[in-house]
Amino acid sequence: MPYQVVREPIDGIFDGTVTFQTFVHSPKADSIKKMREESLCAGTNGQSAPGVTELINRVEDMLAAEPDRAEAGTFDVERWVGDWIQRPQPALGGRAPAEVMDTPAGRDSVMRLLSAIQSGAYQ
Repeated sequence: MPYQVVREPIDGIFDGTVTFQTFVHSPKADSIKKMREESLCAGTNGQSAPGVTELINRVEDMLAAEPDRAEAGTFDVERWVGDWIQRPQPALGGRAPAEVMDTPAGRDSVMRLLSAIQSGAYQ
């Protein structure tokens, strides 16, 4: 996946380049070089951004499923996702969702956690 494409959804929810570099597990020098060269973002780095997009879509679907909630129309999904995935979650062993979204199993765990929160099974 092109590095610019990976960066777009992440930039939409995070503040600054440092957060992006942390999220894609890439040192600053590597990130700058890949951006300049328009390199492909592969491996772990390339896994995180699609997970964020999937997470945003899931939260939007959750809101759409509850149209009677007054805040559903004004809720800032990207901001909420950006904040939430940086907070440690006990259900993820005290790790933040952003720390585990670089693998398919980690993304699945985050999606299950989100579903549990929606259903009220996780407090």
